[in-house]
Amino acid sequence: MQSISKKRRTCESNDGMEDRLSGLPDEVIVHILSFMPTLDAVRTMLIRQLRNLWTLVPALRNLGNISKDAKIIGDVRMWLRYAIEKEVRVLYFRYSAPFDPPRCIFTSQSLATLALLGCTIEHYVHQSQIHLGSLRKLSLIGVKGSTKSYDQLISGCPSLQELIVYFAATSGFEILNINAPSVSKLRICVLNIRCSCTLNCPSLKILDIGVSEKSPYFQLSVTGVISLQEVNVEYLPTRYYSGEVQPFFKLLQNAEVFTLSCKAFKELSNSSTEKMEFSLNTWRRIVLHLEWNGERCLEVIFKLMKKSVNLKELIIYAGESSGDDCELLCPELTACVLPLLKTVTIHGNHGYKKWCEGQLQVIEFLLTNGVVLEKLVITFGKNKLTTVEKVDLVKQVSTFRRASSNATVIFV
Repeated sequence: MQSISKKRRTCESNDGMEDRLSGLPDEVIVHILSFMPTLDAVRTMLIRQLRNLWTLVPALRNLGNISKDAKIIGDVRMWLRYAIEKEVRVLYFRYSAPFDPPRCIFTSQSLATLALLGCTIEHYVHQSQIHLGSLRKLSLIGVKGSTKSYDQLISGCPSLQELIVYFAATSGFEILNINAPSVSKLRICVLNIRCSCTLNCPSLKILDIGVSEKSPYFQLSVTGVISLQEVNVEYLPTRYYSGEVQPFFKLLQNAEVFTLSCKAFKELSNSSTEKMEFSLNTWRRIVLHLEWNGERCLEVIFKLMKKSVNLKELIIYAGESSGDDCELLCPELTACVLPLLKTVTIHGNHGYKKWCEGQLQVIEFLLTNGVVLEKLVITFGKNKLTTVEKVDLVKQVSTFRRASSNATVIFV
């Protein structure tokens, strides 16, 4: 790749006025061009003062919609080959019509980031030379292919560290096997499809699972994952598939950080009691996004806490309350020991009008069972409590027994 010249160009237009754009350093102009759709950046070569500065743009972006016109498709293939020849490191390619990327993309040894949206890779399934030796991040968004073609492409990236896969019914398969020994961050998004996914990623540290509500029949199996640190669940995929949520949580029980979205928590609290039996886990930090919907919500929280013996930090984002009809739950459920829990934060950030009885029960539960609890922070957020209501809340919380003499309650 040719280097960027730092000299300044001063030109004047026909009317004698200074051409300020041409007077900018090459680095600045290239930076400006990098924000433009690639085809627009290429057109700047018609400006004599800018010459071929577009060739220094570090990434191809937004080549435009590819139609069925053979000439346009041929031009796009030419630009992609040109980018690979110039050893481009970042390539984002999005289009609307069926398109097979040129084979040189899948043999590039310079690409570090590759994002493909909507293309077809099935034609390369028998190409054993697929090898992206320097690729660190791969995004496959709605890419059409078979299980074998996906497996071959992912396996052909030996240095891959981050993988994003969005697939739907139009992707052309129902089984996905991800064998990626070096991947440390993985995001799986499933849209409108019944499928199963097997992960064999021994270096995986961060796992994001995004399953749409229209894809309840998604089955996940995890093998060979020994260093998982963080799991983010946007939707519970196994509720209708296996009839239980316990097997799903068991797959993720060795993570350190566990996050449940509001949708996932709602599905969990709507499940029957038998489906909420959790196994012991090693979660040290739990983040819950939830709506207060009565005793079922409380039951989920208490059961999660009882099985989280290594928990050190709990964060709750509290949403709207559907009522104050929570009754005091049985002593067997509310009595436990949280031996390592030191920090709790409850965010009231969704504009609820008042604190329901369930929220107070959670606060009392944490104060009563947190034997080493040091800090419990309650934020009022955007709620509509009056000053008198806030004072009453503070007084009520102050009456709760505290298992830890060092426990401090902070209202923000």
